[in-house]
Amino acid sequence: MTIHCVSRRPHLAVLVLVIFAGLIHYIFWHIIDDASLSNTNTSKGEQIETYTVPQHVQLEKVPHLTPIEPNLLIPSGSHSIDIAHRNGYLHTGHCVFIMDSDGLLLFLKRSSFVVTCPNTWSILGEHSIANEAAYETVVRGMEEELGLKQLKEVETATNYHDDGREEVKSIFSTKLQTIDKDSIEVTIQNITEHPLYYIRYYGPRLDNRIDSQLTYLWLVRLPRRHYEIRIQEDHEVADHKWISLDEFSDWIEADARRDDEDNTDFDKEAVNQGNERDDGPPAGDFCHHTIRSLYGAGLENLKLLLL
Repeated sequence: MTIHCVSRRPHLAVLVLVIFAGLIHYIFWHIIDDASLSNTNTSKGEQIETYTVPQHVQLEKVPHLTPIEPNLLIPSGSHSIDIAHRNGYLHTGHCVFIMDSDGLLLFLKRSSFVVTCPNTWSILGEHSIANEAAYETVVRGMEEELGLKQLKEVETATNYHDDGREEVKSIFSTKLQTIDKDSIEVTIQNITEHPLYYIRYYGPRLDNRIDSQLTYLWLVRLPRRHYEIRIQEDHEVADHKWISLDEFSDWIEADARRDDEDNTDFDKEAVNQGNERDDGPPAGDFCHHTIRSLYGAGLENLKLLLL
């Protein structure tokens, strides 16, 4: 008697494919959030500090790039960047303009293989991790992203008043070691009186994530010309270049024009009529118009600072 058996292998293959697809989906979204969606970095597994603010601040009504006093922040715990973005938790980040002795600024190009903002340009950026002072984040970023290792503790900040203006900016100095074992003295300086409130709504395309970040803008001055200081770029960096303030200004303006032309089909008002807010898809050399506007604010403050 012949017994006809139905093979179970096709069913097993389908099950394996389903599990594999689910795993890929999980890894994909967590890779996105291990790197900051606003071009600031946090190593996998690190916890970032999150905050609330007093009720009278009404953060949901605060416009993009509004200065906020950091002493208003109320610590609310530590979370992964994934959790912070999924829940729209307020956190802090740092954007760092690095300038050589000729007044040229460093820009980094992200690799094509990274999930977040591939092939776009940025300045150095870092999230603050738990129990880390603001200046410590900047120093850590220079080591992790550029290979400039700290040799001595940051000196106590000295405050100064700019001519006739009320802004008080903090200046720090520290000594760093290059990959050639050479030591350089650098200064680290705030370029805004208070950090700026960066807000970006990712919309349905990214599960309605929200990047709610109080962003410090810094200027790090190197004591030499850039070609006299060897840096070791992070593995996610494909290229870098040094440009003048004027070149940066022209770049920002040209990128904004191209962005407007490329996004003519995106109707922000129509998209945001419902409960889901959306600031539009990635576009331009700087990944997104909210990032470009943040860099533009930094540019204007740099011009004032360097007058």
